[in-house]
Amino acid sequence: MLQLARFCAVGMTCLLLGLAVLIGLHDLVGVNYLVAYVAGFIFANVAGYLLNARFTFFARSTDPTGAVRYLLVNAVLLCVCTVALKLLVDEFRMWYLAVALLLAALNAPVSFLAQRLITYRLQ
Repeated sequence: MLQLARFCAVGMTCLLLGLAVLIGLHDLVGVNYLVAYVAGFIFANVAGYLLNARFTFFARSTDPTGAVRYLLVNAVLLCVCTVALKLLVDEFRMWYLAVALLLAALNAPVSFLAQRLITYRLQ
């Protein structure tokens, strides 16, 4: 349970970082919302990998094999979330930021389980 709480704390930190990138790129610079979302997702997930490795899962090091597994899990999640974002914004006319928050909430438990089982496999 404590591990899940740590994962959520890291997730909230990374969510705020990702949203800052998304809003900054889209609203301040004028980058397409999908490109800005991908950039924010990648930025937040790199930070998440480093923070979760040390703080949540207490990995001794951030080994290359674990990093590849982390990237693969997040690549799949990024693809699914980006398609959902485009569909909900373009077809259902939802506000991009509300959709990004909804996807983050849905993504959190899926990501936790996937990262625990695939990236930070317990010995």
